[in-house]
Amino acid sequence: MALEYHLGNASDPKGHALVYFRDGSNSDRVGASYVVILPVSVDISKYVPPFLAGQVEQLGSGDMSSFAFPPAPELVPSEAWLRETAEKRGDDLLFGGSVDLSDVTSLMEVVARISAEYAAQYDTSTDVLHDTGAGKVTSGSKSGDAITTGSVPTTDVNDVMYGMMSEPDLLTELTTLMGRFQYESSGGDTTGARESEAKIRAIGKHVPENRRIDLLIESATDDRPESAKRAQLYLDRAFAMYREDYTRVHVIEQEIQALDVD
Repeated sequence: MALEYHLGNASDPKGHALVYFRDGSNSDRVGASYVVILPVSVDISKYVPPFLAGQVEQLGSGDMSSFAFPPAPELVPSEAWLRETAEKRGDDLLFGGSVDLSDVTSLMEVVARISAEYAAQYDTSTDVLHDTGAGKVTSGSKSGDAITTGSVPTTDVNDVMYGMMSEPDLLTELTTLMGRFQYESSGGDTTGARESEAKIRAIGKHVPENRRIDLLIESATDDRPESAKRAQLYLDRAFAMYREDYTRVHVIEQEIQALDVD
């Protein structure tokens, strides 16, 4: 997903951004959400009452490094007001396109994808090194395609880490990695793209085969027209399969077939 910056730029995201949308049926209606990249990762499970801890675990590990709120865009006075507010606060301003502002469920997914892509661009621009618990990942020596961390190949570390994650967590991580991979590929960062691709393949081994992560990777790495759009559709399909929304899966597969015919 290519983010459209109306203030700021993809090479140096500020880490906080207003994301806005126009209503497709009435361009004067504008909705917005706010994306924040936290400088410190937070384990939210530590801050919820014990009786809610189980629900947090069902949603994932509880780790949070970025978020968008509100989760779907809310109406704001105008596009001019948004620009003035972003300039006053020093925020990036992103345009998400024309949408149906009443379709909250779909918009939550759109905002989540934009948030993940923005986080990926922020991580890439600041060269953030994530501590996986087995030492920091560095880009020094290699063993085949595996980046090494001390004596432990990163591919092995990823397998262990992803093996402990729930499917919602894996799909969220996949969304972030796909955004990072596309950003690195388009920017000519071959090493970074190779590392992101290796992590995506590692995730593919820990989700059900019918999520077809193999086809997602194939679409993301080929040179066919609309490859980015095809990859995004396969990512949407993986989420729909997890939710058992087979009507949505069917619609997505039809969209993929239409791209293949074209």
